[in-house]
Amino acid sequence: MSEIVWTEHPFRAKPLALSDGAEARPSRWLRSAKWLLAGLTILMLAVLFAVLIFLPATGIEVVEVTGNARLEAGEILAWNVMPLEANWFSVDLAAIAAGLLRNPRLATATVDKLFPDRLVVAVTERQPVALIHVRDADNRLRPQCVDAAGVVFAPLADWEDAAAMPILSGLELRNLQYGMSLGPRFGPLLQSVDRLRREQPLLLAAISELRVVDLHEAGLELLLYPLHYPVPVRIRPILDAELVKSILLVLDVVSGRGLIPTIQELDFRTDTYVYRIKEAVSE
Repeated sequence: MSEIVWTEHPFRAKPLALSDGAEARPSRWLRSAKWLLAGLTILMLAVLFAVLIFLPATGIEVVEVTGNARLEAGEILAWNVMPLEANWFSVDLAAIAAGLLRNPRLATATVDKLFPDRLVVAVTERQPVALIHVRDADNRLRPQCVDAAGVVFAPLADWEDAAAMPILSGLELRNLQYGMSLGPRFGPLLQSVDRLRREQPLLLAAISELRVVDLHEAGLELLLYPLHYPVPVRIRPILDAELVKSILLVLDVVSGRGLIPTIQELDFRTDTYVYRIKEAVSE
């Protein structure tokens, strides 16, 4: 006969167990997320520490100068406007370059940063292409160096190897200040002289003087004075190698024929050269 027995224990002592894979999967993802969150927190704290503590203390320790040939690095940096203990991250590179360019002997200057504490200054020095005589306070003429941009930047006494450059005459400078410009009218001429200096220096060395003739609205002309012939040559205000070669060739020919003492001037302003004979002087 059936019998019912009452018991105090529940039928299910604990909930149904899930399989091992179902239980482990959410647990692994949760642990990974916690580690990722902890790593990001540490990284953010490190960045904050660097910003608040390390970066303000990153000063400029080294300034390197490149591109200088004649000027010493100390002479270049003497024109620097960078404040003492400048911060590497906030230093104004454009302001530093502008300050360096106040030096009349520099044509260009750029400034770059190298982490963590270095500045690199790259400069280009001006190169003389001609000399111009300027009267000083003692009323004596002193030769000064002029570059291809028409900037008067140094006395010849500081640049003795420029003595072979042609003299640019026919104009007068007053109240000389180094860094002053002759103006845009002389730009094409001086650039052509510079090109001849770089490409055919021996031809440029054969020119003693370039005398500027101001034709006002008609522009400029030049009287070229050769180094070895006492005859001026009238030309347009541009020099090139072929023109100078032609001038020297004609001078050599007329010199060989003994005509130099009779010639007042050669004219090379056109494709056909012309020479003017000196007028006879009655005794």
